[in-house]
Amino acid sequence: MPSLTGSSASSMDRTFISAAQTWDFDKDGSVTCDEWKNYVATLVRESDGNGDGALDAEEFKKLAKTDQLFSVADLSYYDANGDGRVTIEEMAAKPNAAFRLLDKNGDCRIDRNESVRVLQVDGPKASSAPNTDQQVPGTR
Repeated sequence: MPSLTGSSASSMDRTFISAAQTWDFDKDGSVTCDEWKNYVATLVRESDGNGDGALDAEEFKKLAKTDQLFSVADLSYYDANGDGRVTIEEMAAKPNAAFRLLDKNGDCRIDRNESVRVLQVDGPKASSAPNTDQQVPGTR
């Protein structure tokens, strides 16, 4: 599982952060826990080739091709009972680490301000090496 619980976002964490917009079913600019669960349920139904209500390894690979999140948080992450298959209930019950990272105030809603704040705080750092081509204000 990625390092989404740390204080800064890795490049994989950023993949999850950018994916959050796809979870916004009503397109109101915020994502709720319920929207995440609906997103998961939709993906499982679409990927369940044999219609048995669970994804086996091959079906999960199909799901992972539609959303990179599931390439990292893989079948073993979601398979709560260890039977090699994942149900909607197992996936919806498993914590979404990206959601936890973004939902800073813990209200089960990611709004634009929360996702922007994470990207700004954890964005690429400016080089601390001095740039000799530019003059520093106040010096000659």
